[in-house]
Amino acid sequence: MKRLASLLLLFLTVRAEVSTQHCAVAKLPCTLHSECLQYLNSNDDGPENCAYRCIALTARFWDDQKADVIRTISRFYLTDANDDDFRNRTEQCLQETQETFPVTESCQRASCAFSCYNDQFGEVIAVRPSFIPFTALEHRRIVRECVDILQIGPQSRQAILDEGLMEVPEGRCLLRCVLLREGLYNDWRGPRLGSLWVQTEGYEDRFFDTAQKCYPLLKMQTLEPCELAARFAAECLPSRVPFVETVFAALASNQ
Repeated sequence: MKRLASLLLLFLTVRAEVSTQHCAVAKLPCTLHSECLQYLNSNDDGPENCAYRCIALTARFWDDQKADVIRTISRFYLTDANDDDFRNRTEQCLQETQETFPVTESCQRASCAFSCYNDQFGEVIAVRPSFIPFTALEHRRIVRECVDILQIGPQSRQAILDEGLMEVPEGRCLLRCVLLREGLYNDWRGPRLGSLWVQTEGYEDRFFDTAQKCYPLLKMQTLEPCELAARFAAECLPSRVPFVETVFAALASNQ
């Protein structure tokens, strides 16, 4: 029994040193590039080989229906503080790309979009891994895992579905668990706003101001951990970021 306890302590210690973000993944640009060349079974990253589209899809800043980049691509770039026009130049370049290539030529569009950002937006951040957001399917899986971890039984699940996540103690703890598992929140440091911004597909810039002002006010109320995390998700994120709603929908779909 002592040996088992020692092994468990060792596992927890190693786990704590290796990762503090649970299911969250961060990748370097060079890693994404290497993975895509492997997926495509090619050493050629030319436009016709779709490597840049693959990178954008893997890093989840590509809308394949519109064949266009999502603004969260900016997390891979360092802008020049003295350049006031980089956004306008980038948008103009992207507009020219869309006018030149139809939606069906998504690989060409992706390659040109990268060129726009490389030439006009800023310098690629090569040494800092960037958070990779979760897909809807992964989000549902994490909600299901949290239900199992917290041992939320059928009666409590039904109570959450009937009354709402915020109205039931198990629902508030479920929200906290999902935030923790996705690396979007930490009980000691609070919300990871950069990752949240990416996960919510780069909603308006006031996202940061809203969350930064709201969370400290909640923290001052000395709420218990589940209520603090849940109220952050419900009250501090802009109305266009339906995090609570997506957790509720995932719970309903897992019934």
